[in-house]
Amino acid sequence: MALDKQTVASLAEHLETCELQARDTAKITDEHPDMDWDDAYAIQDEILRRKLARGARIIGLKAGLTSHAKMKQMGVDAPVFGFLVDS
Repeated sequence: MALDKQTVASLAEHLETCELQARDTAKITDEHPDMDWDDAYAIQDEILRRKLARGARIIGLKAGLTSHAKMKQMGVDAPVFGFLVDS
């Protein structure tokens, strides 16, 4: 991981606030180009923790970048995974 816990928490708060307020945000990798997959999943885990603390419930999981063509286009070699909550 390239990011420390405080940065992970700050980015999670920023991204979730943008979601809740329906605001655009610049790509976080613009300011943190050394971010890796572990960092991204740590931010996602913190966002999930915040949502669950407010009473959200996990209702499903999701996968993205599942086609080989899209993975190649995006420069990744594996799908990404996330969660869905009831809100």
